[in-house]
Amino acid sequence: MAEMIRYAILLVVLATTAAAIDKTVFKSCSERPFCNRLRNYVVDDKSKYSADVYSASIKDNILTVPLKNENGNSLNLLVSMFEGNKIRVKVEDPDSKRFELGDIVIIEELKELPLVSDTLDGTDGSLLVTPKDESLPYKVVIDAGPPLNITFYYGGLKQVVLDGERLVYESTDESKAFTFKADFPEANRLYGLLDHAWSLALGDTNNGTAESGDPLRLRNSDSWGYEANSPMALYGARPVVYGHSANKTSGIFLHNAAEQWIDASSGSEGKDPSVYFIVERAAFDLFILLGPTPKEIVRQFTGLTGKAHLPQIWALGYHQCRFSYKSQDDVKDVVARLDENDFPWDAIWLDGDHTDDYKWFHWNHTTYTDPVELQQNISATGRVCVSISDPHIKVDDDYDVYAGAKGKYFTKWANGSEYVADCWPGASSWIDYLNPEAADYYSTWFSFEKFNGSTPTLAGIWNDMNEPAVFDDSTEKTMPWEVQHYGGVEHGDIHNIYGLLHVKSTHKGLMARDQNAKRPFVLTRSNFAGSQRYAAMWTGDNSATWEHFANSISECMNANMLGMVFCGADIGGFIGDPSDELLQRWYQGAVWTPFFRGHSSRESKRREPYLFSKDVQDVIRNALRLRYQHIPAIYTLFYEHTVTGDPIISPLYYQYPRVNDRDTQTMIGADIMSVAVTKPGVKSVEVYFPGGYSDTDPFDKQTDFWYRADQKQFSQYRAGLVEQIEVDITSSPVFYRAGSIVFVLETPRKSAVEAKDDFYSIYVNVDRRNSAKGRLYKDDLYSFNYQKDNYFYSEAKWIPGSEKMYMTTISGTPDQSIRVFYVKVVVHELLESETGELQIKKSMFTKTSGGIPLHKIDIAKALREGNGTLELSF
Repeated sequence: MAEMIRYAILLVVLATTAAAIDKTVFKSCSERPFCNRLRNYVVDDKSKYSADVYSASIKDNILTVPLKNENGNSLNLLVSMFEGNKIRVKVEDPDSKRFELGDIVIIEELKELPLVSDTLDGTDGSLLVTPKDESLPYKVVIDAGPPLNITFYYGGLKQVVLDGERLVYESTDESKAFTFKADFPEANRLYGLLDHAWSLALGDTNNGTAESGDPLRLRNSDSWGYEANSPMALYGARPVVYGHSANKTSGIFLHNAAEQWIDASSGSEGKDPSVYFIVERAAFDLFILLGPTPKEIVRQFTGLTGKAHLPQIWALGYHQCRFSYKSQDDVKDVVARLDENDFPWDAIWLDGDHTDDYKWFHWNHTTYTDPVELQQNISATGRVCVSISDPHIKVDDDYDVYAGAKGKYFTKWANGSEYVADCWPGASSWIDYLNPEAADYYSTWFSFEKFNGSTPTLAGIWNDMNEPAVFDDSTEKTMPWEVQHYGGVEHGDIHNIYGLLHVKSTHKGLMARDQNAKRPFVLTRSNFAGSQRYAAMWTGDNSATWEHFANSISECMNANMLGMVFCGADIGGFIGDPSDELLQRWYQGAVWTPFFRGHSSRESKRREPYLFSKDVQDVIRNALRLRYQHIPAIYTLFYEHTVTGDPIISPLYYQYPRVNDRDTQTMIGADIMSVAVTKPGVKSVEVYFPGGYSDTDPFDKQTDFWYRADQKQFSQYRAGLVEQIEVDITSSPVFYRAGSIVFVLETPRKSAVEAKDDFYSIYVNVDRRNSAKGRLYKDDLYSFNYQKDNYFYSEAKWIPGSEKMYMTTISGTPDQSIRVFYVKVVVHELLESETGELQIKKSMFTKTSGGIPLHKIDIAKALREGNGTLELSF
């Protein structure tokens, strides 16, 4: 009977996922007392804080300034400066200890700078704080007030202003909430605050009327069927905001994992763009990122919170998934039919139905009768599989994972009893990953010895439901705030990092399982700043709508700018059934997102690519092949991210700071631009071609060009212009930047692994000076040996006025197992006619001028033997 009741509940849950989100479950700002009270709160004069700048002191490179108001409240303001244009600001109540994240998120060894401070003459109590090293161009000015204001400068320009008019810091038994407002002087746009299905730039959330919508909410939530174009909370939280203009970029990062609501204002009537944070609890710990460019701001943030490591090459291929493949035979049929119909792919995924009643690390031996044989079947094709493991553990004394953790490793109520609630298995308990022993315990279950029936073919793990999700509407589908973690920490203090702690444990388990020999692949739904060190992310349970498709592009660009580079969305939408047109356009657009997976719910119609008409199959197949052709470019960008923290995909403004963004245009590195077709029935799309600037004339329209790469004729377009580009269903526009060299793999293969030794075709796309350059990275494609300098990383340059390509080693000393061969060089050269028209001359070379076939030259070996240089003449 209990089993029947649980099954009925499950059907209700699934029915919910097939429809729009139930907004009555998730509270609005007005329904959260701290947000409702503080959103439009006007701080009275007696409550405004002033800074006692004359009592300021410096100790251990930290400036401490007492703050006080007329109500008798006292706080301390702490300011420290670091190398790399970073400043940290803390506000503390000396009589009230709050939870701090410590080194969970911040991993950079921050190098503090010695400080000097002095009151400013001619002011009513202002304090100037600078690094002792006068060559560093940043400073902080603290205006005493009341209210106090804190202004952060770089190179003499105001970057960020903390407005004391809206500083609230509650320290009572009833509330530990605080608020602050940050202005971004002269910024044109604000970006950040992942995770929301919204436009790339932050819009206005509060117009000062009763009709204002909600602020943007950061509270990791199980938001099944979430709305498009909405400020509602989704699965991740990154309390990061960038303020950007053509001349400067600055940012803030609130180092706090509690629930937050943020009102954004784009600025008007002489007011600067700003954000107003309303934070429920925990520490006021704010990093100021001084930029002053988009590239530097991203590097500053990823320097703080970490970078992704390289994935194994299979992880960049196509992933096929469904909730759920009901049996082992079902999986084998999908594997066979994908191959029979010539679709390239690299991984097949196993959702919850492969388990024994959602008992992780245990197979359902009724439907998955021989998991080892299944993995052998997959391995025989050269592919891998990925299985799911959620953080909730079925309450069952006969279940070894539960029995080993009972009484030791689960979250608890204040009275010491374990927290038990409903999730997929029914009654469940949740691993307390804040407890190092509990995290280690969970990680051991990924070993081949404990995860019986797993083999190396089970190459990746999917961590879902880790917000954490709980089937309880009364707590907004998550764990109650008063549930306790290790050390007596309440869940409300760490809610937004629960998923980070989960994937960290999983990552550790895979590292141990594979004896540190392979790069782990973990996919997470919940994420916070720093999750990129351990996992990829996807955008969760989206829907089969054009709006969700468009949002997925801007969401993943935003994620990349905030460090979470390995991002993707469920192609076609998890919920519902896409039209054939939407599905085709989604595959074409998703080609350029770093994580590339087709997935759907059990309530949706099956949509494996081979199930569609021949015409639709052809479009999807071509999109998949386009992805596989460009894996060398994506892999190279991934490596560069591991070094610099740079994004793999980005909005236009990252490469072209003067440009206002278009949410459907994506830069892949600096050399490729894709345009997603996100509306039905269109015959053309408007494309802005960025660039066209020179040092002498910022409006020079002939500095750069773009080549259309998805069409054989490689049409060229002048930078700085807006064009209507014709499209049909067969492809979405892709462009190569003039001056780039792009390396592609053109031989159709079954998988990325099968293409590992293929020869590269080189597309040389010259600029007006008939020059071009590009970079290529290659290693063994699976191990961490690249961290020991065993890799190939070189730059190729096309020499103007000649038919020569000059290659140099950038870094790396590859051993003889890493081989690089070219098969052809295709040069697109611009010629100017007598009338000033630009025409393209296409040349193709497969041999050197000496008659040596290119595919006979091991470029890696030649560079090793040539002291890092090689010249090829044609």
